[in-house]
Amino acid sequence: MSRITDDALDSDPLLTPSEVARLMRVDPKTVTRWVGAGRIPAMKTPGGHVRIRRSVVLELLEPRP
Repeated sequence: MSRITDDALDSDPLLTPSEVARLMRVDPKTVTRWVGAGRIPAMKTPGGHVRIRRSVVLELLEPRP
């Protein structure tokens, strides 16, 4: 998990685990566990909160051929 820097703040919005959970229709604790296990790449805010790029979530939701 990397720290958020000025370079990381671009047009790709950062989502909270709760927002990701709503998109993926799972419990927020499940998203937190996936981040901890390295299954979903995430960042930490200076305050220690987890954030996940929206593009990462959309990629995970895309059906694979």
